[in-house]
Amino acid sequence: MKLQDFVCFLYDNKMIDVMNILTDNENGCINRLKLQKYVYLAQACMKNNFGFEYDIYRNGPYSTGLANYYYEEIDLSRVLDDVKNKNWENNPNFTERFLALFKKQDPDWLELATTLIDSTFYCEDEQECLDKVYAIKSMYSKDYIFDVWNDLKEKGLVPY
Repeated sequence: MKLQDFVCFLYDNKMIDVMNILTDNENGCINRLKLQKYVYLAQACMKNNFGFEYDIYRNGPYSTGLANYYYEEIDLSRVLDDVKNKNWENNPNFTERFLALFKKQDPDWLELATTLIDSTFYCEDEQECLDKVYAIKSMYSKDYIFDVWNDLKEKGLVPY
């Protein structure tokens, strides 16, 4: 799936609000965070490579390249038009699975889930991964982090 189609898919399924993605307020911040996390999840868990590299940042994995895309290149009127006219390419296998895994998740869950998944690339085992995330995400309770971890395990999104 191409990035423009993925953005249309997210907007069409009310997972992001593209009309507020560039606003300089809390709603814009939340929509940008969600777009960052959804693209990360599509790349890391669904093997849909949009070509963005991620580094760990304050709110979890963050792609400067993706930020440049939505600040400088996104065509919001085209997204709205494509969604209205159903003029975006849908891959039902991908989109149905993505919806089942991630549609009902809130921004906190997305932040923790992407941080946990990212940590699995650098940690040798589950405990090391959890300890790392406990340390960098101390604003969340250990119980909540563990719950998100277990949710990821149940969905088969982490390797151990």
